[in-house]
Amino acid sequence: MNLSKWSISQPGKLIHSGALALKSPFSILVLDDHKVFRTGLIDYCIRLFFKNINLIEFENGNEADAFIKKEINNKNRIDLIITDINHPGMRGQELVKSIRYYESLSGNKIRIPIIILTMVDETCYPELVAKKMVDHYLTKATEPEDIIDCIEEILYI
Repeated sequence: MNLSKWSISQPGKLIHSGALALKSPFSILVLDDHKVFRTGLIDYCIRLFFKNINLIEFENGNEADAFIKKEINNKNRIDLIITDINHPGMRGQELVKSIRYYESLSGNKIRIPIIILTMVDETCYPELVAKKMVDHYLTKATEPEDIIDCIEEILYI
């Protein structure tokens, strides 16, 4: 992690310097059916390092899909989606394809960045990576710093 981009906002809390200039919050959707993992990801890899964040949480793929479709149709911004592959309802692979389909229908030329964060190795879903349907495919064994770097790359670069 390149700490030259980070500043201390409160004792023990690093904040990316790019967050200081934002007027509206980043909108990040997190989909994972394991509450402990979802909470850890949000509290220790997102809220701890990024400020001015609007977080939307789901544990069911169908509910997330309906929300995303509505947001795309209403031309509301979602800056990042972080999703697992395995969860109740629509699975991650189908969700990614659904999102890309809604985007193609919207006429906005928008593309929501997606990070897959799962226990399933990417070799099980090579088309998601090969067709560049997702921006990053990470396993849950990934170091937190690498997850933060992926989020930073998407939000600030």
